[in-house]
Amino acid sequence: MENKNIENCIDACETCADACETCSTENKGKAGMEHSVKLCIACADACNALIAASKTDSNLDALCKKCEDACNACATECEKHSDMKHCKECADACRKCAAECKDMLAVAA
Repeated sequence: MENKNIENCIDACETCADACETCSTENKGKAGMEHSVKLCIACADACNALIAASKTDSNLDALCKKCEDACNACATECEKHSDMKHCKECADACRKCAAECKDMLAVAA
């Protein structure tokens, strides 16, 4: 895997994890937002796992795919609430992160 692809993916993961954490905090306790909060937390966890593994593990394919899937699920949910700034920012960060993960996997293939 090329270092630039990894760097881009990790940068996107960091931005995405931050956006997901903000979004989950903003939505916590709001009626009807339980699923969104759960997906944001799962997405942040997947991003943070990939970030941590990237420092020591050279075979990141499985974590990268898990992160891509979590990001796509979170983005789909947050897009439903894009009238709220934090949800729109979260969805945008998730879409970018999913795209970077997909690119990283394509290079690895």
